[in-house]
Amino acid sequence: MGIITNMRSQMQVVMWIILVLFIVSMAIGGLVGGASVGDIFGQNSSTNVGSLNGKPILYEDFNRLVFDEIGRLESQSGESMSDEDREYVRAVVWERLIQDLLIQEQIQDNEIVIGNNEVLYQLKNNPPPFLQGSSLFQTDGRFDLEKYMEAVLNPGNLDWRPIEEFMQNIYLPNYKLQQLIIHSASTTDEDIRDNYRQRFVNYSIEAIHITDKAIDEETPQPSEEELMGAYNENIDDYKQPEMRYMKYVKWPIVSDYNDSLRVQLEAGNLIQRIHQGESFSDIANNYSEDPGNSANPDSLNGGSLGWFNKGEMVKEFDEASFNGKTGKVVGPILTQFGYHIIKINNKRTLEDGNEQVNASHILLTVTPGKDTENKLRNLSSIFSLEAQEYGFFDLADSLKMEINDASGVQRASIFIEEIGVARNAVQFAFSSEEGNVSEYVENDNYFLVFYLDSISPAETMSFETVKENLIEESIVDIKKKQIEEIANNLLIDKENVNLSDLAKTYPNFEYVEEATSSLIGSFTSIGRSNYVAGALLNAKQGDFFGPLPTIRGQAFVKVLSIDEIDEKDFNEKKEALKFSLIIQRQNLIWGNWLQALRDNSDIEDNRF
Repeated sequence: MGIITNMRSQMQVVMWIILVLFIVSMAIGGLVGGASVGDIFGQNSSTNVGSLNGKPILYEDFNRLVFDEIGRLESQSGESMSDEDREYVRAVVWERLIQDLLIQEQIQDNEIVIGNNEVLYQLKNNPPPFLQGSSLFQTDGRFDLEKYMEAVLNPGNLDWRPIEEFMQNIYLPNYKLQQLIIHSASTTDEDIRDNYRQRFVNYSIEAIHITDKAIDEETPQPSEEELMGAYNENIDDYKQPEMRYMKYVKWPIVSDYNDSLRVQLEAGNLIQRIHQGESFSDIANNYSEDPGNSANPDSLNGGSLGWFNKGEMVKEFDEASFNGKTGKVVGPILTQFGYHIIKINNKRTLEDGNEQVNASHILLTVTPGKDTENKLRNLSSIFSLEAQEYGFFDLADSLKMEINDASGVQRASIFIEEIGVARNAVQFAFSSEEGNVSEYVENDNYFLVFYLDSISPAETMSFETVKENLIEESIVDIKKKQIEEIANNLLIDKENVNLSDLAKTYPNFEYVEEATSSLIGSFTSIGRSNYVAGALLNAKQGDFFGPLPTIRGQAFVKVLSIDEIDEKDFNEKKEALKFSLIIQRQNLIWGNWLQALRDNSDIEDNRF
């Protein structure tokens, strides 16, 4: 492309590579990462994870995006991701991928093309946020326009090609499309003033709240005919997909004696290093697994626990700390949390006679090691092989293993109750026949072997099966209508209303003598109600409203007082409120447009 630097060496600047990797993880265009729609769409084959509008999406590309995102998140956190979190990432990546591909199609359909001169203009006149946030263009933590322009106009060894390509292929096309969609978002002075009222003006009200407490007579039971009508009206809600029912045995992944011994030896080695002169604080910062020490990686505290009283710590830790001598290192001490190495920094006795210790510690948790996991893997693997030869139930009985149920597993299931994430088990269930035994399945918590017990075809739940739920739902609707009827039948003189007298006449009504809140807040008894907030927005003192629907019933509201708008405060907040409103409306327009685009697209999902 060569817009900024026509002559470049082959050397790539690492900063730009890192920056581009960061950029391609952004929500807009983040997952496609500059690839064309054709790069993501593949050919029809069994390796497709799904399709969009008849164009296949390859498993290979989807899995690469998932792998990259998991790697990025693990790199940020410094921790391995759990099975559950991996499934969440997998779901998020799919949603973002579909969105990005839809957007890329719209960019093509609208023939949005970015020229070289436009890229250069934008880089010079509208530095994008991802560049403004780069430390390379900041001084004292703030974007330095002069430093940025110097890099643009005199790049030297900086290789701008990745940035230029990203701007031309992803950032600016997405930005142009978005502006095309959201350009209609606007706001008026009255909108801004109303928004200020909702947020910062307090309203005091008197209220009567009619809830199901006001229903004197017994709520009538719905008839069989009414229930059947509700059942037929919502018949699609009762359709059940094909389900699989399995039995399984499990081996919990828990630490054993060898794991405890391994960690104890590790602790002993650290104690030896401390005795040989290494800093206790440095070793604590490098090895301690106490979350309190590593909560903020930028301010590790060397394992310091500060001063604590006798009895505040677990028994074993407490005894070692108060029995140890000042300046000594004690341990390893085993508690329910793992092995502790304790340094007694100081001791004191307070005026009230209470003893205190100031100590630091290193915590090494006891977790299952590779040997433990390999042992469980071998046990479960052998069980699987022998179960296929001698029978799942006979083998489990001979080994006195508990047989558990995994019921109602669907093709799209990710979790199995009491097991957690078990995608491989679900795949086994839907690729096997009744009576088959699985190979071992592993997740964060267990090794497992499954037996496919039975298959339930897709069906519609019978009326009798859902009858009780229908009765409950119907009673809720009946009560709602009864409350509405009570509220609508009240004879209230709105010009001379006295809610206090009304409350005495109807003691089952909830009476609120005075409640004060902003319109985005919650009023006593009523809680939050868009109907109440909407009625109050343009109200004046003395106005009366009702009945207004609430979450629990119907409300009558009298305005006691409304705070005056602080014009000085309003003027100070006006621009920020205007900006916030426009952003909200732009996001709403963009979100609705994307949803409509998705609703009108043919999306096939073969992830499960």
